[in-house]
Amino acid sequence: MHSIAIKRLGHDVTVLEQHNSSIREGQAAGIVTMEHSQSFLSRYDLLHDQPYAVDCSAVQILGKDVKVKHEFQRPMKMASWNVPYYRLRANYDGLESTYCPRIPKEPQQVGKAVYDQGKMAKGIHIVSGAIRVEVEDLVKQTNKYIILANGVIVADGSASPTRRILQPDLKHTYAGYVAWRGTVAESNVSDRVRSIFQNKTTLHATEGGYIALYTIPAESPKLQQAMTDSAGRQHRHTLPIGKMSSDVWDKQRQLAHQILPPPFAELVDKTTQPFISAIPDIDVAQAVYFGGKLLVAGDTLMPFRPHVACSTNQAALKSLLVEKLFAGQIDLGSYERQVLDYAHATRLRSISWGDWYQVGYLAFCASKARHLALPGGQTLRDGYRRLLFGLNGN
Repeated sequence: MHSIAIKRLGHDVTVLEQHNSSIREGQAAGIVTMEHSQSFLSRYDLLHDQPYAVDCSAVQILGKDVKVKHEFQRPMKMASWNVPYYRLRANYDGLESTYCPRIPKEPQQVGKAVYDQGKMAKGIHIVSGAIRVEVEDLVKQTNKYIILANGVIVADGSASPTRRILQPDLKHTYAGYVAWRGTVAESNVSDRVRSIFQNKTTLHATEGGYIALYTIPAESPKLQQAMTDSAGRQHRHTLPIGKMSSDVWDKQRQLAHQILPPPFAELVDKTTQPFISAIPDIDVAQAVYFGGKLLVAGDTLMPFRPHVACSTNQAALKSLLVEKLFAGQIDLGSYERQVLDYAHATRLRSISWGDWYQVGYLAFCASKARHLALPGGQTLRDGYRRLLFGLNGN
């Protein structure tokens, strides 16, 4: 996202990508394109006539009896992880794929775009006003070289090795719980269950946890074929899928039938390639280094807990702000305040919502009270007001 925005301003951009292949699968993960993501795509996406998401009309909370306990209207667009990836690559460096077979025509006066795969930044320093990036070739391994850049944006994920170089003392802990996730083809779901979940994000709370279901676009059949080996095994980049112990997943299936309403249990039972992620809790990183020549973005700045589904929204907001910063519409101080306000507020909101989903409304209220006095508290007040009005139907 940042690369597209900067390139469209006429600057040359090089992306250093650790993976050595352009092929990506959906990671059994959905992406919610919220207001900032939609604003970014409206401004920069040159493939307006090609849909990229499934429309979700509302969020509903079901009880054990499968009756709707709460429902609030919150239109969202749901996508699988790979669909935005291929769409953004088509807009950035013209990558052709089964998702984007027609490459968009670039506006005039754009910068040069390079997507350099199999590379990793191993060191970052400022030298005579320029950023000196030490790069390792992960394919050749022995090949290391230097890039001198006028500016650098660090966006290498929640486990960012670059963040550890820049801020080695940043607190990083385990939040105390994990997220299980997986996908099921609609064709494998009964008509009754499909009618319950169709075009709505659906939640159900259990003791100490919850489950969320939503619809995302299907994988590309051509991509699945390309990533299937001669033994009939499908791969996600280079790591084989299905590495989870069958005994572990069998226990989760049994648990699902014990504690979940039947429609949820059916989908868990039909999930064939589950994933599990330990949820981290990381302090908000420093957003600006070297007088604004290096910016920290996305999950590298703040990986939110998954309850608010705002990671893509955070990346989109910062991309829009970077455009304004580079264009001189805002100064560095304003940029830093806005990105840190959003990061602090959304981090606290994700913790509070997790308390609500996993413990209950009283825990949510207690968490909210603790957080309102912290950085981002004013933004949190506005967010909680919108949430409560939404639940009340106002």
